[in-house]
Amino acid sequence: MKNVSALPLRSSLLCGKKRSFHHFCRGEAKSAEERTTRSAVVVSLLLCVIFGQSLFAQDKKDSPANEADEVALAREQMRLSREQVGLLKLQHAKTGAEIERVEHPVLRFTAPLWGGHHGTVWVWGKRGRPVAVLEMFRQPDGRLWNQAFHATSDVPFQLTAPNGESWTPEANSLKVQRLPNAPPPAETPAGRIRQMKAFAQKFTAHEFWVTQPDRPRYELRLISAPVHRYEDRDRQLIDGAMFIIAQDTNPEVTLFLEAVQPADEAKPVWQFGLGRTGLAEIVVLYDDQEVFRAPPLRTEIFPKTNPYWRMKSVFNDSKDKGVSQ
Repeated sequence: MKNVSALPLRSSLLCGKKRSFHHFCRGEAKSAEERTTRSAVVVSLLLCVIFGQSLFAQDKKDSPANEADEVALAREQMRLSREQVGLLKLQHAKTGAEIERVEHPVLRFTAPLWGGHHGTVWVWGKRGRPVAVLEMFRQPDGRLWNQAFHATSDVPFQLTAPNGESWTPEANSLKVQRLPNAPPPAETPAGRIRQMKAFAQKFTAHEFWVTQPDRPRYELRLISAPVHRYEDRDRQLIDGAMFIIAQDTNPEVTLFLEAVQPADEAKPVWQFGLGRTGLAEIVVLYDDQEVFRAPPLRTEIFPKTNPYWRMKSVFNDSKDKGVSQ
């Protein structure tokens, strides 16, 4: 139905002389054609009012329930994710000391293109750049947890899962590089985060799903706010932030931007590192120049010494069954 306000209600078009819409509705039309037009407009007005009130009442009735359902679902997903990640243990490979996980997920996301699953991103290491990053979500059928890990520092560690699997990467998945043509880091944290956000906006990315027949290309987007901030002055790491490059909100790439003080230089500089969370072929550019390309991964089974590793585990809800594995 057309918006009534857009209807041509000038009386000169209806009757050949000026007459107000008020008079028009009150019945001063003289010809049969004018009376028909008048009746149609009045009926349209009444239907718009009645239909609009009906929609408003329906929205008012349904919205709170829908919002409540969404909130309840989000809370339940968060409970299950926290429970599952709590079963994973990360230890320093040489000393055996536990490497603590940041308490809350750094990102919660959905993936509408891949079945609408809900997921979370977690990091280990509370000081300095995270040691490892985990993207975790349940498969659409709900039976399995998908967990994709990548190592992000040179700290040697071992991850142990309750099903007996372990991951001991021998290398860091990030190739850290000097950020080209970057000004020196600002003196204050507020100034540096402004710089990092501006740098991050210069990164663009896309991916190719080579497992699909037409090898479709998907454009990725930067989540503009950093998901994690860190520093480690003892290691000459002045400031750092972790960003996510995603398909919608589903993470595909991790971006680390850092202000560091090289031992052989007088002033601090900016550096960056990129890591993958997905299986597709990924291409990242900075200022339209390619700086990262990750080949497609055609398997979900990786050596436990690989810097990128995936694991699937059976979903069990401890609230109902008393166990999780």
